[in-house]
Amino acid sequence: MEKKKIRKVRYRLSIVFFGTVLIFGLMFYRYMKNTSLEDVLSESRTITVFHENTSQKGEDSEDGAEGAQTEPGNSAGIINPVPESEAVDSSYLDSCAFIGDNITYGLSSYGIVPGSNVLASASLSVSKIDSAQIDTAYGTMTVLEAVTEMKPENIYVMLGSNGAAYMSSSEIYLGCSSFVNKLRIACPDSKIYVVSTPPVTEEKENSAESPVKNSDLDDLNAQLLEYCNSNGIYYLDLSSALKDENGRLPKDSAENDGIHFKKSTYETFINYILTHTAG
Repeated sequence: MEKKKIRKVRYRLSIVFFGTVLIFGLMFYRYMKNTSLEDVLSESRTITVFHENTSQKGEDSEDGAEGAQTEPGNSAGIINPVPESEAVDSSYLDSCAFIGDNITYGLSSYGIVPGSNVLASASLSVSKIDSAQIDTAYGTMTVLEAVTEMKPENIYVMLGSNGAAYMSSSEIYLGCSSFVNKLRIACPDSKIYVVSTPPVTEEKENSAESPVKNSDLDDLNAQLLEYCNSNGIYYLDLSSALKDENGRLPKDSAENDGIHFKKSTYETFINYILTHTAG
């Protein structure tokens, strides 16, 4: 008699088990029928992230671009590229820090922006931005240390020209976005503008020594724009403002190397900033 009861219990458990499997299978079938493979893959890439002006810190956000990716969309309501606006007074520049390589350094060497507002050097590049020591109003230190001391209202970052001849657009992007991630943590109250990497002349594109392709720079800028849109950061499309009808930097806008700016080009650069501010 006892054996019959055990068999009945096992029989009932088997029915419950197979019923559960059947229901699960039907639900999975309906889900897959209404869900594309692309949807499934996109769900698997969801990442928890930081938004601008947050003090939350994490290992990923400090070490690389991956930590600051966000879901598509822009919770800050930022429009990118920053659209043209009514020109602000040149005194606006006093509230800004300009971070970058030798092109940014030219802002101070030409006397267009006070040297104390320019955190750059002729040899600085995206690969050295974290470690290189530069001369600042606060002493010799890294760019991140200096901007943390400075606490500017606005920060303009333009990296990419130094290194474009030997680094891929993806490598430059990763270095730049990684630095901006750290900048967001160090200066949570500052408005950060990522400035597009400017174009080069036709001669520089076709140079026998260290050529730079504008198509590669365009690819880099597309990645930077996507990063800014995803992270609530302002993107300034200086590149388009400097291009000629062929998508290159005009020869008369550049020095003989085809990449560095003449003084008149710096004036165009600053005028673009003053007429493209956010709020």
